[in-house]
Amino acid sequence: MERYNNFQIPCDWMQDSGVISQIKLASVKLAMKYMKRVTSEIEAIDGGTEEEDLMLQGVRFAFRVHQFAGGFDAETMRAFQELKDKARKLQAHKQKQQRTSTGPLYLTAC
Repeated sequence: MERYNNFQIPCDWMQDSGVISQIKLASVKLAMKYMKRVTSEIEAIDGGTEEEDLMLQGVRFAFRVHQFAGGFDAETMRAFQELKDKARKLQAHKQKQQRTSTGPLYLTAC
């Protein structure tokens, strides 16, 4: 609010009705729904770069909302944890694929 006052932006109306806290709460709820959607979409997608892109978008959006709202509620934190677990599984799966695709090469004499 101090920044608004410094730039002479009227903000008294926001304090009276609690609009800012309502916006923050709505943003947190939106982030929760978005992360749940990302998690379910990742389960539906079978590998590929789409999975990584979707995961990255979900994490970026969640981070921005977290910064804006000043944290998550318990339910949103659980949704974030689910997304985090999916990211770890994806990373482990990729590392496993890389190990198997770059396995030892056996040279035979000609």
